Amino acid sequence: MTHGRLHGNIRAVLVHGVVLGVALAAFGAAPWAVSAHADTTPARAHCASVDRGFRPTTLAIGGVRRATKVLARGQDRHGVPLPPPLTARGKWQLAWDKASGVRPGDDRGVVRLTAHTYPYDTPAPALGNLLLDRLRIGARLKVSGAGGKQVCYRVTRRQRVRADATLSRYYDTIGKHRLAILVCSGKRRGPGDWTHRTIWYAVPVPAADE
Repeated sequence: MTHGRLHGNIRAVLVHGVVLGVALAAFGAAPWAVSAHADTTPARAHCASVDRGFRPTTLAIGGVRRATKVLARGQDRHGVPLPPPLTARGKWQLAWDKASGVRPGDDRGVVRLTAHTYPYDTPAPALGNLLLDRLRIGARLKVSGAGGKQVCYRVTRRQRVRADATLSRYYDTIGKHRLAILVCSGKRRGPGDWTHRTIWYAVPVPAADE
């Protein structure tokens, strides 16, 4: 086994527990809906072209969620992206891995975003639960930053992988530019321990197509 592959496997094992698998009670299979946080209005966001990448501050998800705050976060000592804080606001926010060096509007690499998933039997689950329930292929995403900068993306892939899977696609920094949102999913086995992760990949939408 090469060092690179080993490092990737370490990330794969840690990301479900350290990044997103924050939970307070046992996972339930009951249907879930949170109308107070959902936005069912179809999005036709207008996005202008940008000359360079920028720091994201909000993300709007068409038909799912209005502008949601994006926090610039780093990585832990294992290279795993840090999640939003464990607060009432934090569980409805996204974290951007600023340490990766990949920003919306860049030419290469994956913009890594993460969100918390909570057990379904808590009074109000988290953004990850909402995305698992509503975010589908074809959805439009609008990322905004300072000075009115905006980039739009379209979701092209939804992937569910086991917690110990290698995430080379998610950690790509030199390949074709995309945006990815990762949340824990599947069955919660204990605090911070979920069986799977779900990742949505989105590609940039040219301004002329908006």
